[in-house]
Amino acid sequence: MASSAPLAGITVLDLTRAVAGPFCTMCLGDLGARVIKIEEPGTGDETRHWGPPFVGDNSTYWLGLNRSKESVALNLKDPEDRRALKVLARQSDVVIENFRPSVAARLGVHYGALAPGNPRLVYASVSGFGQTGPERLKPGYDLIVQAMSGLMPVSAEPGGVPVKTGFPVADVIASLFAGQGILAALYRRERTGQGAYIEVSLIECLLAAMAPLTSAYLMAGKEPQPMGTAQPNIAPYQMFRCRDAPLVIGVTNDRIWERFCHALERPDWLADERYRGNRSRNAHRAVLVSAIESVLLERSAAEWLERLTQSEVPCAPVLTVAEILKHPHIAARGILVEADGLKMVGNPMRFAGFEPEYKAPPALGQHTDQIRRYTEGERSETSEQHHGHRPGADPPPRGSERG
Repeated sequence: MASSAPLAGITVLDLTRAVAGPFCTMCLGDLGARVIKIEEPGTGDETRHWGPPFVGDNSTYWLGLNRSKESVALNLKDPEDRRALKVLARQSDVVIENFRPSVAARLGVHYGALAPGNPRLVYASVSGFGQTGPERLKPGYDLIVQAMSGLMPVSAEPGGVPVKTGFPVADVIASLFAGQGILAALYRRERTGQGAYIEVSLIECLLAAMAPLTSAYLMAGKEPQPMGTAQPNIAPYQMFRCRDAPLVIGVTNDRIWERFCHALERPDWLADERYRGNRSRNAHRAVLVSAIESVLLERSAAEWLERLTQSEVPCAPVLTVAEILKHPHIAARGILVEADGLKMVGNPMRFAGFEPEYKAPPALGQHTDQIRRYTEGERSETSEQHHGHRPGADPPPRGSERG
């Protein structure tokens, strides 16, 4: 990784699996950190097997979350492998784990066990429900958290059954909060010289991200209701049917409302008291939505998109994943990248003077032998010299790249 990388020189020891932890460490790796992923021998990260589809032995699910990492197979129930891990932790800047609460302590790889050998260590724990509280031992998968968060009922169509989002939103949001905490702790370490312990939970991260919904209840006592594609605070702001296909339209202020009315050739709506201002439009939402859709059904979605776009009304077609990945704008932005023949969406953070170097996700245990040779040598030297962590010691050598 080029020295211009924002996190060049940072080593991350990744004890995570599934989604929230691996997505976080992948983003750190994109920014130049060296990520050493510890996996269980034989099976590895469970998401390697979450398929179809597969590419070779690995699921595309796993491949999409684990680029530019090294894989080291260690059995943390084995005393020798735990000692090897502790050698790595002494030379790392960050350790991140997403075991169930108490498992890291039982294995002897919790913050209290690793920090004495490396006071500058930034240690992050990611869990479903936190390290304390009555639900702390509950399995913390995204589906479980979405169900308990209140998100699934409000994501439904009015009168419909609760639904989950089409991707693991709780996992991804938690990973971003964890990454933000890690970066903040590294920045503080530059001033104080001290590491930190960081804890995030999926349930709390999702609730924090749901601020428009939770604040409605906490501040006004209003329970959010199922709205489908609509937005409870703004009207019109949702998906509408046209003659042949749906589109979405967002009218967020009165200036856009005026342009919208002219685009639909309904200037009479501007004089209608029911639609004067967002609060009134919201109060008469049902009548307004029905009136709008009756007009939109007269033309094709393409015709309306052209007309609305010319009138500077926020609108968009409803695309599939395949359609957006082939869209000219995505091509022009260059967000689609390739690593050793694998196509993927690259990191969306753009730094002037820095371009990430993407490498294919590693085979299970690909870098184990080289890391083991290093940790065995470090243990021998430490034993002979009768001292612990050597400040400023060289990090473990990088494993060979996948060819």
